[in-house]
Parts: sequence; C-alpha cells; structure tokens
Amino acid sequence: MMTEVAEFLQYITAEKGLSENTRSSYQQDLLQYEEFFRLSQQTLESVDHKHLRDYLARLRRREVGPRSLARKLSTLKQFFQFLLREGRIEASPAELLTVLVKTKRLPKHLTVDESFALLEAAEGDTPGSTRDRAMLEVWYATGCRVSELAGILAADIDWKGGLVLVRGKGGRERWVPLSQDSLTWAQRYRDLRHEWVARFDLLEQEVFFLTDRVKPYNRQQLWKWLRKYATKAGIHRKVWPHMIRHSVATHVLQGGADLRTVQELLGHRSISTTEIYTHLNVENLKTMQRKFHPRD
Repeated sequence: MMTEVAEFLQYITAEKGLSENTRSSYQQDLLQYEEFFRLSQQTLESVDHKHLRDYLARLRRREVGPRSLARKLSTLKQFFQFLLREGRIEASPAELLTVLVKTKRLPKHLTVDESFALLEAAEGDTPGSTRDRAMLEVWYATGCRVSELAGILAADIDWKGGLVLVRGKGGRERWVPLSQDSLTWAQRYRDLRHEWVARFDLLEQEVFFLTDRVKPYNRQQLWKWLRKYATKAGIHRKVWPHMIRHSVATHVLQGGADLRTVQELLGHRSISTTEIYTHLNVENLKTMQRKFHPRD
C-alpha cells in the first residue's frame, strides 16, 4: 500500500498544487490507516465498506472527535477515488461512508477591543516594533492565513492602490484591500526594510516581512511571536494564528458585510466553507430588519 500512498501524495502535490502542510496532513492520515490495513491482512482490491467502517469505529474508540474523523474519511475517499481512476480497484469502498458532525461551533475569535489591544501592543519606535505593528495591522486588515502572511513578497503590495496580493491554498491568488492604518504602518516598515536590504546586501530577498536576523519568518516563529503580543496586550486566554482569521471574518460580518464578501476576503473556494459564520450573518439580517422594516 505504501507505493500507492506515495503515488497519491505525488499526484495531489503536482496536480492539485496543495501546500506542504496539507500534503503532510494527508500523509499522516494515510499512514494511520496503513497500520490498520496491514494488520487486517487485506489487499487494496478486497477492502470493502465494512472494513472502513471498522476502521472508523476503531478511531472513535480512541476518542478521535467527529471533525477529525470527517477529515480522515475525506482523505480515504480521495485516496480510493485516485486508485479507482488509476484502474487499481473496480469501485471505491469509501464512496457511501459518512461521518455525522453534529454541531457547527463558531470558531473562537477575539473581540474588537482585544484585537485593537493586540495591534497597539507593538508599541515603540524601534525598527522591530515598527515591523511588528505593520505585520499585525496587515494581518488584521486581510484576515490571511499565517503561511500567507509569511509569504507576502515586497512586490506583492500595490502601494498606490492600497492592495496586497495574497497567495493561498492550491496556488490560488487574490487581491485584498489594505486598511489605511495597515498601509501607513507597512509604508513605515518598507522604508526600514530598504535600509536593511542596502546594509546587508539582501537584494535577492523577496519576502516582505523579515526577522531580526533579516530572514523570512516560518510558522513556528509566528506562533510564538503572536503569543508574546497577546500576553503583552493583556489577553489572558489562548490565542493562535487562525484565531486572527476568524476574528476578521467575525468583525467584518458584524459590521454589516455578507458571506460572499467574507468568502472573497478569506479566499475560500466554496461558500460552504464560509457558512460556518452563517449565524452571525443572520444576526445582521435581524438587526437590519428591525432597523428598516416598516412594521418594526
């Protein structure tokens, strides 16, 4: 089975243009299944519906949550669909399997006051604090993923138009407007960055946001960096990078935007992904109805 897994991973990387993190997630799911597959002494051609139900039941016994189960099943469905397309099997045993996800919890997010406190936590007039304030402002303006923030290039910002080109999952790109505050701070940092580039002869360095060692950030560095500023801002609960993205979506919807706007802002391929915020949109509709409907 490991040969087929390797071929599948190569396929999703080359054909679908998925990120390294997504590929790693698929790989972990399939390696976990491979252990069960090996112990069952099955062949890929003999795997059936019951075999996969037994595997999901085993995961449930190990207290794997519904959302994780649904993701692992999605991986298996794509894997067996790949084998079917390649002629390795005659039918997909995962086709009719489903996992019920009972609740759609609104992702945890910061309040507007907490978000503003986070931005203002990067205070001071040092080069480092200027860069950090610019990063926080751009992050909160765009709602981009942490990997997207780290991947912004110096050439990606349209200073005149007030836009930034964000490269998302699957190689998809989107232009996202910058707020006036984020643009102002990014321009301040840009001037400092020009000095760094000249001083350290970094003309080949295309990434816009650079660490104190004048290198691009990685995801782990940005996790620690965000926690530091959350603590400094007096936010006493756990804060993680994707929470910024959820906060932006929540605040934009609360401000009166619709789901299509948030879909475009966040770069969701399908509106169904954005629908996790539906109840906020409904609350906005209620507010608008009470405000403008003649019977209210």
